Amino acid sequence: MINRFHAKPQRFAKTRGRLCEPLRLCVKLACVGLVLTWAIVSTARSQEARLRVALIGLTRPSTADSTAIANKAEGGLNTSLGSDSRVSLVDESIARPALKGIGYDGSINMSRDEARRVGSAIGCDFFITGKLEAFTRSDRAAEEHEEALLGVMVVDGRTGELAVFDFIAEKGATREAAVDALMKTLAARAAGYVDRMSRFQIARAQIGSPSSDKTPAERVEDIPDEGSPAAAGFKAPEFINRVKPDYPDAADRADITATVEASAVFRANGEVGEVQIIRWAGFSLDESAERAIRQLKFKPATRDRKPVSVRATIRYNFRRLSEVKPAEPPAKPEDKPVPDLRQLFKPRPPASFQ
Repeated sequence: MINRFHAKPQRFAKTRGRLCEPLRLCVKLACVGLVLTWAIVSTARSQEARLRVALIGLTRPSTADSTAIANKAEGGLNTSLGSDSRVSLVDESIARPALKGIGYDGSINMSRDEARRVGSAIGCDFFITGKLEAFTRSDRAAEEHEEALLGVMVVDGRTGELAVFDFIAEKGATREAAVDALMKTLAARAAGYVDRMSRFQIARAQIGSPSSDKTPAERVEDIPDEGSPAAAGFKAPEFINRVKPDYPDAADRADITATVEASAVFRANGEVGEVQIIRWAGFSLDESAERAIRQLKFKPATRDRKPVSVRATIRYNFRRLSEVKPAEPPAKPEDKPVPDLRQLFKPRPPASFQ
């Protein structure tokens, strides 16, 4: 009896063990599945979070020496960006045919619309271009040195804005030494470019999100075409002064010829409002153009004799001071304001870098 009494629990334990074994297996498989799912989701999120960046090339003088230096700089930048876990580089085999398909001519003096087309064709978050120069300098008589200059342009492929501009200038006793110094500086700054791209992307997303600010937007008109129905009763701003923008040192050292265009608001209260660069050039030219615009003095535009705020496109053509011809003295000094914004800023064909 005692043996039978002990046998029952043993048989029950064996039966329970056989019943629980499949359950244990299911639990193990479920845990493995959860781990795999988590790993896949984490990987996918990591891939989504990575910035998709394309290096579309640096402009350079058409010499074998300059081409070799530019290829070296592009290779170094590719290596630095490719080693950053936050970046997914677009392969050249994808970028080159896309650029050819839209007829991209290598310009680095782009409007936002042109830059958006480049970004859309490649399918990237940001693309990088710029200008490279390496030459012999002579600061003083009988004193020469080699200098390597690089203007790095990081462009938002979605908005077409110039998100980052960095100017690097390095000297050396030999050209090789100057280029090596430039490469070291470029490698050291690459992570900073990625930081700024990430911040720029976050800021862009925040601007696009709904705002809790319910302040009504300022009513701004576009200047109508002469003779159009909208021109009836409209009088354009009268500008009291002309402001010539400075030609920055960085642009002078890199021998830059470019056009900067800005969309500016001239408010009904006589103040300059928002200034947005719509054709950028880098090399501190964009900032120089904005400073000049903000110094303009004007009598506000009117509609039916009431002051109104208007938006206008202003264009500045930049070139080295040594290339600018002296202006001929005017036959008569101007003693009254320029009456029409269209006369002050006549459209000209956009210039490109030389």
